[in-house]
Amino acid sequence: MAYPSSDVYGRVGLVPEQRLRWLLGFGNLDPTQLDAKKRTAVIEEARAFLVIQEVDPAIRKLLRSWPAPRDDTPDTMSEPDVWRAQGWLRHGLDALRRGKIWSFAPRVRYEVEIHKALLFWARLRANRRLELFKALVYDALRDARFSLRLCPECQRPFVPTRRQAYCSARCSQAVRTRKWRKAHPEKNRAIRRNLYRKSVATKLGISPAANNGIRPSRARSAE
Repeated sequence: MAYPSSDVYGRVGLVPEQRLRWLLGFGNLDPTQLDAKKRTAVIEEARAFLVIQEVDPAIRKLLRSWPAPRDDTPDTMSEPDVWRAQGWLRHGLDALRRGKIWSFAPRVRYEVEIHKALLFWARLRANRRLELFKALVYDALRDARFSLRLCPECQRPFVPTRRQAYCSARCSQAVRTRKWRKAHPEKNRAIRRNLYRKSVATKLGISPAANNGIRPSRARSAE
């Protein structure tokens, strides 16, 4: 039975930098926050990552016309293995974020063969797809290592796009907010007082127009 082609290989990335960007995103996921549709997409992508890493770079562009890996695809990762792989990767990336050495030793073997005196084959083999995933993660990190950066705000590893300085809009906004507060202390205190009054008025059921008489407590105003 023929299956339709998929964009899953393009989503994961056919060049090292794109693939490493996907890998970091995969490792930073929180599986409990994913809906069913997103979980299915992530499983497809994790399986596609293995396929891409095992295909010779010279013909990886052809993968765009291939169907997405499925549960019945030979030698594919099982769904439980995908989430085990994600947990393992997340743990390793967290070690890097904390300035630790991430050391791992996948149980793999290498096979080298000359087929009919014409084709030279070099293969990576493992008894478990999870072990193969670990070895291929190392390959992906090695291939695009010069593109990797640490976010100056949260220390999370990321691959920047163009002149991107932080791993996310959230970290970028946190830095801008902190700088603004430092540069405008009086305005910042006024904003905090106003927010405090609104919060107390809401709790007491007072209309916003009548909350001007509410004063912050000494402990809060001293902050």
